[in-house]
Amino acid sequence: MQITDIRIHLLKEPKSKLLAFAEVTLDNCLVIRDFQIFASKHGTFIGMPSRKLPDGSWREMVFAIDTDLSEKLKSQILRAYQDELNRPEHQFTP
Repeated sequence: MQITDIRIHLLKEPKSKLLAFAEVTLDNCLVIRDFQIFASKHGTFIGMPSRKLPDGSWREMVFAIDTDLSEKLKSQILRAYQDELNRPEHQFTP
């Protein structure tokens, strides 16, 4: 399974630790949306697509059983996020 595309959707005005969303295309035939990119005191991290249950808890809707695939997804999403931040239209000059 190959990651063939990653699209990053930055939040214009993050109001919490959530910075952006990502969508990942696998093998040019399957798109998974709503990966979340969060900021924390330990750095940026990826949250898998999830939904809130009626009891207030959260449940991942998509998850990788294989650790290598999970790490590959997370590292490539973080790289795409950094690339998106470095695009000229996202650079701010005082």
